[in-house]
Amino acid sequence: MKKIIFYPVLGLAAALLLTACGNSDSSDSTVPEAETATEAQTEDSLSSVVPSDYLVENAADYITAEGLEGLEVTQYTYEITDEVVQEQIDTILAQMSEETDVDRAAEMGDLVYVELSCSVEGSSGSYSENTYFTLGDADYGEEFDAALVGAAAGETVIFDITYEEGAADETLIEEDWAGATVSFEVEISSVCEVDTPEYNDDWVAENTEYSTTEEYETALRESLEEEYEEQSYADVLDELLTLALASCEISEIPDELYKACREETLNDYASFTNSTDEAEILAEFDLTEEDLESEVQTLAQRRLLISYICEENDIELSGTDYVAYLEEYAAWYGYDTAEEFEEEWGRSYLVWSLYESEAAKILYNFASITTEAYEEVILTDEEAAGLETETTAAAEEDTGASEVETDASEVEAVPENET
Repeated sequence: MKKIIFYPVLGLAAALLLTACGNSDSSDSTVPEAETATEAQTEDSLSSVVPSDYLVENAADYITAEGLEGLEVTQYTYEITDEVVQEQIDTILAQMSEETDVDRAAEMGDLVYVELSCSVEGSSGSYSENTYFTLGDADYGEEFDAALVGAAAGETVIFDITYEEGAADETLIEEDWAGATVSFEVEISSVCEVDTPEYNDDWVAENTEYSTTEEYETALRESLEEEYEEQSYADVLDELLTLALASCEISEIPDELYKACREETLNDYASFTNSTDEAEILAEFDLTEEDLESEVQTLAQRRLLISYICEENDIELSGTDYVAYLEEYAAWYGYDTAEEFEEEWGRSYLVWSLYESEAAKILYNFASITTEAYEEVILTDEEAAGLETETTAAAEEDTGASEVETDASEVEAVPENET
């Protein structure tokens, strides 16, 4: 079976194919303001939205897309074991745990909040942050936790740890700490006892709609099976769009599409900062103009492909379809209304997400899909580095395959979706 890195399941929401954050509401004129739902709904309701207004008209004039039938992908199946169910239960119980500050020295099992400073032998730099550790979890190794046991709030502990080679595979330490001596200075900010609920029939009856742990675990297993299945499907849809884009030739990006994609990309970054100045955003995220341009081009090319597939397959969506889409995912993400969901994420972004899911379904219907059982493999640092190198090379090759060409030839249409 294929050797891959294990990523935790993100949930049913992954089927949204949302690959960026929502639009910023910043008022600074340096970065154009994205349309918000409040502005968009002053004269119309959600159901009066015309989704096709967002697609590129006559997309076939800009793109040559051949070989979109029979794209080869692997769709993984997942076994929901007792261990997976228990891990989910443990996560839920941890989320329901209560912290209580205590005026005593830290003990194993306590949660300690700290101001951490450290430096690596032979390195001129240092690292510091405010963070926390659960003593006993050995995030930085057992020796690290043992050094904090016995320290109370307000005290500072100074110590060195020499990590063995490969320690980064077993802990959360930085890769360059492995095989080196790290000097720590840890000031304890607070010590907390953690009260985790006891998992039994009483807890199940009080906190769920079930009466016994057996009933709850059966329902949880069914939910996880559905969630993993949705995740697997979403992963395949995303891969199909990536493969399809790599097989296309694009003559040019329409100006209106380019401007919209650039605006959205900048606003995505701006939502994580206190600035909407483009130069400050690039500096904050250590991006170059070339990096930004690459992101904008990738997004624009993807949306041009989506427009093409929808155009060639006569996919017509109504405002009612859009509202149904919003309501489904607003509920999933915990929003009270579809309007609140749209205001947070932005109308343009969500309309494109809806069309992207429809276009991906077309590709899925005509794809060559191999089903394979998923095998979890934890890679060593060396293997992970090698995989990253291979992935980067493949991505550069794919980018080259979809670069803008000078002329577009006649397009082969994706077959009509027969239902």
